[in-house]
Amino acid sequence: VQREVLDLGELISEFEVLLRRLLREDVKLITDYGRDLPQVRADKSQLETAVMNLAVNARDAVRAAKGGGVVRIRTARLTRDEAIQLGFPAADGDTAFIEVSDDGPGIPPDVMGKIFDPFFTTKPVGEGTGLGLATVYGIVKQSDGWIHVHSRPNEGAAFRIFLPVYEAPAALEHHHHHH
Repeated sequence: VQREVLDLGELISEFEVLLRRLLREDVKLITDYGRDLPQVRADKSQLETAVMNLAVNARDAVRAAKGGGVVRIRTARLTRDEAIQLGFPAADGDTAFIEVSDDGPGIPPDVMGKIFDPFFTTKPVGEGTGLGLATVYGIVKQSDGWIHVHSRPNEGAAFRIFLPVYEAPAALEHHHHHH
C-alpha cells in the first residue's frame, strides 16, 4: 500500500476522464465537487479502483433497469454533524466524503446486509466480477475510512465513503515559545 497525501478534488477530477469513458453514451455522469475540499492520506490507485468499482456497478444498475440513467459523483468536506447524518456514526470532526450514487432500481432490503460479502453478487453468472464491493470495502477500511450505503427501492443507491481529513503537521514554530 503506497500511501500519499492526495487532494480530494484533484484526485476525482483527474480520474473523471477515465470514468466518462467507462460509462459511455447511455449513462450520464454528473459530478459535484464541493468547496474547500480536504486532503486525504491514501493509496491513489486503490482509491481510484474503489471509485471505479462503484461507478461501474452504478452504471450496470441503471442500464439493467432502464437502459440508461445517471451516475453522480460528489466530493465534499463534511462537518461532524453532516457526516453522522449521512451515515458515519463515529465521525469526530471534519471528514472527507466521496459519494457515488445512481438513479437505478435501488438495492433490495434483503440484499443490503450482504453486499460487502466477498463473492456476493446479484449479477447473473458470467456477468461482472463479483469482486466489486468486497474490494471497495477492503480499500476503504485500509484507508482508515468508513463506507455506508443508502438505498430505497426505486430510488437508486448511494455509496458513501468517509475518509479522515489529513492535516499537515503544524510548523515547528510553536515549540520555540516554550523555552
